[in-house]
Amino acid sequence: MMKFGYGFGAIGIGSVYYFMATYHVVFLTNCVGFNATIASTISSVALIIEAVAGMVVGNVSDRCNSKFGRRRPFILASTITILPIMFFVVRKIEAPVYVQIAYYLAFAILFRVFFSNCEIPYNALGADVVTDYDERTRLRTISRLFSIVGNAIGYIMPLVILELFVGREAAGWQLMGVILGLIALGSWGTSLFLVKEPARVTLMPKKKNVFKHIIVNYFELLKLKPMRLLLIYKIAFSVAFAINNVGTIYFLKYNLGLDNRYSSYIYVFTIIIFTLSTPLVDKMAMIKSKAWQQMVSMGICGFAGIGIYLFAADSVLFCAVYVGLMALVTTGFWQLSGSLFYDIVEVDEFANNKRREGDIMSFVSIVGTIMTALVVQGFGVFFNMAGFDANASAQSESVMMFLNAAFILVPSLCLLGGAYALKIFPINRENFAVLRKVLALRADNLDYSVYKDEIEKIIG
Repeated sequence: MMKFGYGFGAIGIGSVYYFMATYHVVFLTNCVGFNATIASTISSVALIIEAVAGMVVGNVSDRCNSKFGRRRPFILASTITILPIMFFVVRKIEAPVYVQIAYYLAFAILFRVFFSNCEIPYNALGADVVTDYDERTRLRTISRLFSIVGNAIGYIMPLVILELFVGREAAGWQLMGVILGLIALGSWGTSLFLVKEPARVTLMPKKKNVFKHIIVNYFELLKLKPMRLLLIYKIAFSVAFAINNVGTIYFLKYNLGLDNRYSSYIYVFTIIIFTLSTPLVDKMAMIKSKAWQQMVSMGICGFAGIGIYLFAADSVLFCAVYVGLMALVTTGFWQLSGSLFYDIVEVDEFANNKRREGDIMSFVSIVGTIMTALVVQGFGVFFNMAGFDANASAQSESVMMFLNAAFILVPSLCLLGGAYALKIFPINRENFAVLRKVLALRADNLDYSVYKDEIEKIIG
């Protein structure tokens, strides 16, 4: 029941995350009427503030001593606020442009702050409740299955509603906000009710200068070789995912000539791949390792994407193949990356004698958020420079070329970089078991020198 409850929370996270990542810029350009630069700036500024908020919530949740647990109070705060935030973040207002910009920026920031206030403690909670290498994989697989339900809602529902609300787009966007807010509230509330946190291992002292403490922690974590490699992996995926995601609707509409109805079929196809590949990803990770599974899927998609960009970028069939491969990479990342980063907890415990689940997950989230913000901002700027016109039914050749690169080429190159980082990643099932054995021996003041060489390979 605990694993079910933990996984159920991913429905809300997946639905609002995918909706905002995929459609927020579209809402701001196509419904509100902002140009792409203003829309992307609003999103990227909110993402940067999310990164700062994530730094704080990860660190503070590590040191929280509430009777309700370390992570649950933060998730509860987001559960209470998510419905009104989603109501207002996609509400069209009639006002002078500067008022509109201030309004949408304010609610984009509120969304990002309270989303990270849930997501980071939620992810850290997984490392708290499960410590075994394979059980962490299984927990994240269950979470991923529920997340796919959220992805389907966040991906497909908006296109269906927009088709139903032709000529009344503002009302359609408003309805989406309400539905997604209710889903997140129910999902996170159910997870809070079903998941009980284990007792704390240690209690970190309170710090007067929280940001200084956070930066010191991050530098300590960066000294760990596995952490550095996983951050490269995270950056590679974040850039690939962000630019592919924000460009998808535009690419399908302008490069392939697909309307919302056909675009929704592409998203249905993506969700089918998510669903069918989840047990395959789990099986591959159990047979070999989590890092191996991610390396293989990222490498295959990267090489295939480059081939499609060079020879078949205008083919609906080959672009569908690319979408399917990206879906395989995406579902594997969300399924396994959390578990990969969980394993840094024990590496950190050995090297620094500290358990910092919140700081580790916030560090990871910050890196991804900052890269996403840069990508979204860059997309908007270069999209405008290429000559994008939101009021035109057809775009110029330069816009089409830009979308080809954004949707296919850049993500493919990033995935190849991530695959290489995972190729030299030093943790696997066998040496992680050794690491846990060494931690147990050290806790009992017993000699563990026989494992010194293997541990040094992990720590770097």
